[in-house]
Amino acid sequence: MLFSTGCATMFNGSSQTINIRSNDTDAKLYVNEEYMGKNQAVYTFKKKENYVIKAEKQGCKTTAITPQKSFDPTTLLGLLIDWGIISILVVDGAATGSWQKFAQTSYVVDPDCQ
Repeated sequence: MLFSTGCATMFNGSSQTINIRSNDTDAKLYVNEEYMGKNQAVYTFKKKENYVIKAEKQGCKTTAITPQKSFDPTTLLGLLIDWGIISILVVDGAATGSWQKFAQTSYVVDPDCQ
């Protein structure tokens, strides 16, 4: 049981809920080409994966952003368990990606309508 999870995974999970919205009520929102709806959406991002958020509207240029990730310092607690060998490198790193987190939990993406 001791080695079955890393600290970042245990305390913060291996996914994050992300809110996405557009100031344009007719904008269609996509996450990795999957249609999420118009104007606003909520999506669960797996920390191990990479995502592209797009806002599209007919007659406008599509806007795409790639959510950035940062290091989750909770990961370092694994040094106290097993010097980080299993808990950080294997569980939080390779298996779940929990040693990183998305820098923002809310994004505003508008199509480029000039």
